[in-house]
Amino acid sequence: MTDVSRKKGKQSAEVAELTKAEIIAAATHLFSTKGFEATGLREIADQSGMTHGTIRHHFGSKLDIWKAVADQVFARYQERLIPALMDATQSEHPLAAFKNVARAFIAVSNENPTFARLLTREGTSQNERYEYFDAHFVQIHVLIEVLFKKAQKESTKLQSFTNDSFFMTLISLTFFPLVLTELRRSLPAAELDDFSGREELILKVLFSE
Repeated sequence: MTDVSRKKGKQSAEVAELTKAEIIAAATHLFSTKGFEATGLREIADQSGMTHGTIRHHFGSKLDIWKAVADQVFARYQERLIPALMDATQSEHPLAAFKNVARAFIAVSNENPTFARLLTREGTSQNERYEYFDAHFVQIHVLIEVLFKKAQKESTKLQSFTNDSFFMTLISLTFFPLVLTELRRSLPAAELDDFSGREELILKVLFSE
């Protein structure tokens, strides 16, 4: 293969990846605002500026696009949470380390509020998409459980939770202001409109004795 052919092949691959990224970005917005069922392939094509044929070529079906969106969501969470969890397992202070993991979850959620809306939509009914999300969450949840049990020994507040109830409370407190944006604006608590204030409020509820 000549250098020119290699260059063209590299450019084609880069264009293909950029095209797929634009499709995923458009689909993420539509799935999170309208839901999977109410979103059509042609609507994703229009939103991304692609043709219907291009969508089909790169992904095949609407479910395939949705899975690509879900994979991106969990990749983003794993990028932030896995390093925090790995550091925490080596820490001599499990409670402080566990709090840092909670901070990482809150931070990545706030940086990507669309993800919270997407996850919330898919948690309302038992179907293939829910099971896909659940399988991803279980991987993170299992890693957190080991650290939670260590941290629980240092905190009477954490002893009022199980690992499952803590995880659900963390998700609820984090996602609520991201999903119910209009209701949040009507509430007088300034902390809800300020990320650092909201983060500290959540941590106070979860960890303060």
